[in-house]
Amino acid sequence: MENEKWLVIGEDSRLKELATMLRSPSRTVFYKRTTVWNEELNKLVLEFQPNKIILPILPLKIEVEQLYGISQVKFYTGRLTMHWKHLLEKNESLCYLQQESFIWQNARLTAEGFIATFYGLEQKCIYGQNFTIAGFGRIAKMLASLLVKMGANVHIVARSVVQVSEAKAYGYKATNLDDRSWSINEGIFINTIPAKWITESFKEHVPAVLYDLASEPGCLDIDAEQLQTYVLLPSLPGKYFAHDAAEILCKAIEEEENC
Repeated sequence: MENEKWLVIGEDSRLKELATMLRSPSRTVFYKRTTVWNEELNKLVLEFQPNKIILPILPLKIEVEQLYGISQVKFYTGRLTMHWKHLLEKNESLCYLQQESFIWQNARLTAEGFIATFYGLEQKCIYGQNFTIAGFGRIAKMLASLLVKMGANVHIVARSVVQVSEAKAYGYKATNLDDRSWSINEGIFINTIPAKWITESFKEHVPAVLYDLASEPGCLDIDAEQLQTYVLLPSLPGKYFAHDAAEILCKAIEEEENC
């Protein structure tokens, strides 16, 4: 059997762990720590000639006019810009962010990562604290469940009627995001909505302390200095649980390879 060549690209610590996990007698794996596809990476691809390339969750910045050596490469991707989608339209590719098993397990690690961050920055216990969570997707669901089990009070705010109704069915206090009655002056506000929805009109309704779990650039459409405390927290699984996060991603990729 011909030896496979895999190239893992990205700055997230989980990707370095992933490269180690993927190695086998029939598979050579090279890890490149970078956030950009530049001339140096073009040269590496031409020299290494990989069969498979794993891209990071956040899209790499492209600093070249053309990607060399990728015509026969299968890609495993995270989020892609329209430019990336155009570049890979002739390649076989799979977005691991669309695999339910990976998404839910990654959401669980993100929730645990937030709790670790909360302890470190706030130096408070969770029991009895008031948390408002914007959105009710997978991360919000995992986080709300953990917080309630630890004795916190959780309020869900979302624009989607479906999400508000679902949160109420789970037993949470839930309010439509556009109903400004949810505004609170005390407590911890956590955003999980991947959009810049906090505009000037919302500013007065957001508490002084805001943690943003959405991917960069986050939820703010105002200057962060207008808030007392704003903390953007992308890629928490890779920061706190690199090995566990890598195992989840490795399993998702291996399942696809064995299909």
